[in-house]
Amino acid sequence: MFKLIGLAGTALVAATPALAQNVPADQATSAQKPKDPNRIICERDEETGSRLGAKRVCKTAAQWDALRHANREQVEDWQRQLTSPGKPAG
Repeated sequence: MFKLIGLAGTALVAATPALAQNVPADQATSAQKPKDPNRIICERDEETGSRLGAKRVCKTAAQWDALRHANREQVEDWQRQLTSPGKPAG
């Protein structure tokens, strides 16, 4: 019984380098191709406090990128306002 477990463990360790091989060149180049900014991406927009209030929102990839960029700029603006010394009170 113990020999079987040891043999299975040894086989697993020996097979690990084979599983960690590099991606073939044709797959690596396909991952680097620019994606179409006009493709449609749909996401679920869940309403806070409701299990059933989710809506499906579909936009192009460019629109999602612009929305994320605008949201990030808004957060950075708030952080600058909250951490800037500003005028002293009084």
